[in-house]
Parts: sequence; C-alpha cells; structure tokens
Amino acid sequence: MTVDYPLLRQLLIKQLFRSAEQSAELVADTSGCTRVTLRNPQLASHQASLRMVADATAVLGVGILGNCTQLLSWNGQMVVLGKPKITTTARSLLIEPVDSWLADSSGKRITSGRIWDLIKDRAQPWFGHFRLDLAPVIDSLESLLPDFLPHRTRQQLQNMVGSLRLDGAHVSPVGVTLTLGLAVEAPPPGEPPRPEGVLSAAELAQWEQQWQAMDAMLTFAIKHYAAATHREDMRQVLLDLLIDSRYRLNEALSEPPSRGSDPVRRWFLDSWERLNPVIREIGLEEADQEPWLWIGLLTATDALRALDRLGPTVGLEISIDGLRRLARMISKASATDPLRYDRSVDPELQQLWRKLSTGIPDQSSGFRFSIFPIGMAWATEDTNRLDRWVPTAKELDEYLPVVAGLLRSTAKEVASGASLTNQIKKLFRNLVLSTAWQESCWRQYVVIDRRIEPLRSASGDVGIMQINEKIWRGFYDLHKLRWSIAYNSRAGSEILLDYLTRHALKQGEHKHRGGSDNLARASYSAYNGGPREIARYRKKQVSEPHRKIDASFWEKYRQVKAGKELQVAACLTGEAAVAGTGVR
Repeated sequence: MTVDYPLLRQLLIKQLFRSAEQSAELVADTSGCTRVTLRNPQLASHQASLRMVADATAVLGVGILGNCTQLLSWNGQMVVLGKPKITTTARSLLIEPVDSWLADSSGKRITSGRIWDLIKDRAQPWFGHFRLDLAPVIDSLESLLPDFLPHRTRQQLQNMVGSLRLDGAHVSPVGVTLTLGLAVEAPPPGEPPRPEGVLSAAELAQWEQQWQAMDAMLTFAIKHYAAATHREDMRQVLLDLLIDSRYRLNEALSEPPSRGSDPVRRWFLDSWERLNPVIREIGLEEADQEPWLWIGLLTATDALRALDRLGPTVGLEISIDGLRRLARMISKASATDPLRYDRSVDPELQQLWRKLSTGIPDQSSGFRFSIFPIGMAWATEDTNRLDRWVPTAKELDEYLPVVAGLLRSTAKEVASGASLTNQIKKLFRNLVLSTAWQESCWRQYVVIDRRIEPLRSASGDVGIMQINEKIWRGFYDLHKLRWSIAYNSRAGSEILLDYLTRHALKQGEHKHRGGSDNLARASYSAYNGGPREIARYRKKQVSEPHRKIDASFWEKYRQVKAGKELQVAACLTGEAAVAGTGVR
C-alpha cells in the first residue's frame, strides 16, 4: 500500500506539530527570549529519501531583569531528509534522519551561523520521532482473513496470520510505499483442483444470499462516504460508481455460477478497487479523523484482491461474516444492518439521486413523486386508461397514440427542470420515445396464463422502460415500476435525462462526428450498459450483441425523429400480449 503525501502530512502534524496553530517549538529557552518555531510542513521525495520542508522563524535574545532583548531574528526554512526503516517488530516504520539544513528565502543552503548552531543538534532527533504505526492495520487483517478463508485449517490460518509483517518500504513520487508480507501455504503437489459443476439448490440459495450481501455492503459503503464528504464532485463519483457497479453485477449474475468460477466475487473485488481511491480522497478531507481506520479498510480489500489473484486453490470466499467485519471497519455505529438487501425505497439513495441528477425535483420542491409521477389532468385521465391495458392487434390504433401522448408529456415535464435548449429538449423527447420502443415496444403489461403481468425480461428489467430492479432498487418504488406505466415512464425518463446531462453533454459526445444526435445515442448506450458505456455507440471494439443493440436503437431513433414513432406497431404484430424480452 502507498501512504501518500497528503496523508503523511496529516500524520506528521498529529505527531510533531501538535499545537493549536499546528506549529512546533524546536528551540524554546526558559526565559522565552530564544526560540525556533516551525510551521506549515510539506513532504515530498528527494531521490530515495523523504524530504520535509517547514517554514522556520527564529528569534535569538537574552533576558535582562525580566525583559527580553532581541539580538537576532531570522525567517527561512528548515529541511530534513529521512529514509524509511522498518522496526524490529516489523509492525511499524521509522523515518530515520540522514541530513538537515536551513535555507534562506532564495533557497540557499545554510549550515553555519548562530541560528544553525541552535538547531543543528536538535533537528534530526526531533524528526526521528516521526513514525508510521502499522499495528492497527496488521491487527485488522489478522482478524479479517479467517472469515474469508473458511476452507483453511485452524493451523493453516494461524500460520498465515502469524506471518503478516511489514516486508519493505521505499519513498516514491507519490508517497511512502509499504509492502505487507503474507505467507500462504501452497496446496500439496499433485492435489487435484476443486471440481467444477453446477451448484445444488442449497448452494444456489447461499450464493444468492452472498451476492445480495455484497451489493448491500457496497451500497452501505457508498452511502456512508457520500454523507462523509463535503465535496459534490465526490458524491457524483460515488453515485456513478454505485449505479455502474450494479450494471456490472447484473452482467455477472447472467453467468451461471459453478464451483470453479465466481463472477460475482470478481465483480465485488473490482468494485472495491474502483472505490478505494475515492475513499482515500474523502478520508483526507477530515484531518481530525483517525486515518488508520480507512487505511485499514483499503489494505484489507487490497489483500483480498491479492489472494484472489493467487487462484482458486487459495480458497478465498466472500463470506457473510467477512462482509460484516468489513462493514464495521467503515462504521461501527450504523443504525441499520449494512448487509440487508432492501428492495424498498431508500431515502438516502433518493436524496443523493435527486440532488445530483439534473432536472429531477427534490421533495422540497412540492413535487410528490412517491404518490403519483404525472401532475396534469390529461395524464391522470389517460394513464388510468392505460392501467393494465394489454392491447390486441385491433386496439393498437387506439392504444399507441395514448402511449405516445404519455411519453411526450413525461419527457416534457422531466426536461422542464433542466437548463436545456429547445433543440436538446426536442432531442430528449425523441430519445424517450425511441428508448421505450427499443425496450418494450411501448408495453407495460403482458398476459401470461390468462393473467395480466408486468412486462419483464429474464434479467429483471420491468415495464415500458425496462428498468432493472436490481440496478435501481432503493432509487425507485419497485411495485410502482411494475404496475404503473406513468411511474415507469417517468423513472426511465429521469434516468435518460441524467445520462444526457451529466454524461453525454459534459463529455462532449455531440462534438464527435454525427453531431447532436450523438447525445441520444450516447445516452441510450449508458441506459443499456451503465455510465461507463456512454461512448459505446461509436467505439470499434464492441461486442457483437452490443453493436446490434446500439444499431437497433439508432434505427428507431431516426424513425422517431422523422415523425414516424407510430411505426412501433410493426413490433406488435398479431396479439400484443406476448411475454417481453428486454434488451439487457
């Protein structure tokens, strides 16, 4: 792991610059007439050494009859070089001083004179008290690892955790890089690999419980750090990371689990790898917080990834107990169960979503989204007509214009809260109509075994906008997504608006060849594949299924743009009441 310079500076101030003004008295005689004060320390690399530069103020005086007579004053800098040295316990790191000097305002080195004589024998011993105590990190790893290695014997686990030690340290341009060593017992020669095969019913139930706990744990972490940061840009990053990670989870769940492969575990570890630098940056915001808490968390997840890279013979398993221990490393005072997979609306997620997503009204605006998504009398009347309406082929001429009216009205209302030109608002309307065509052929319901059911895909996409319940749980009411065409169309429109404004426009997709229509294509690529897929429609290296999806959307969008949106009837030949298959 790397302890970067902002964090090292925090630790240095806590240890050596302990006054309320974050200063250090290097010299202070009993009369108070002679003193050398250090302030504003900065750390950087200098070849293979750690360099500390601090502003220095020196006053040399004598006390006469209770008064100070100043003889000399000086302002400049003090520089100390040190090299990292592992202690004999292999659980902490000293910075061993190797050189020191003063520097004037021009940077000229000073190693003589009365001020230098005052500090030359004090600077290096003072800096030598700076240390990095890794014991809390190593202790947390020793407690954590057994929960993630359930197939190891007690003796193997004791040997493994007993081998945890600080193995190496060096100064780099970004900080002090530390290596933690861990001895992992190799399997006996010739031991056959664990057999692959489909999981039993009991194993499938356990697997489902585990992936749900992983998703809940990641959601808990992101909500925790979104509340901890003062920076909106960090909240934006966290929101996108959560949404995109859920898209990736949905992909991982499409791979059949077996005893020899666990795509969900890879998803979990990859998601934490993306989250780690965000946690680090947020952790540095609060200088008064104990940094080793989040450093321990980052080190733990790094260790899990390292074990995973060793292959299946290690026996790494993301267990419920291990997840719970990780959650306690994030927050010991959580009022809710961090591993509870909750399908109900989450007020924290809704607040984060509505605050950061352009044009989506907050609850304080007076807009009661949770009760009914469309406020106009026309919409109320017509959405009541659409409620549980599964049209036959003969009813399409009546049904489709009503749905078109709902989609246009929804797009207009959703876009009204965003600062968009009339041209972009029209593009957004076409985007909503085209997406609903692509996703569901404008259907909310189907008939299955003579029962009206919500249109649902195999991967969990539901309704007219085929909104995935695993991805958007907590953000939206899942029951209303299934049974209210108005609610579903509004939710999908809000998601599209977010991808249009916070991603496609900000990333300048309209500046590529294709112009403003690229904004619609990019927004749909993200709608289908997650925020990271915003440019998928124009990439050359794309899987064939995704290429076909984007091409199919582009064809529908061009028809809608030409005023031919009712051509959607072509995908509803015969009885419209057939089970749907979402594109994801």
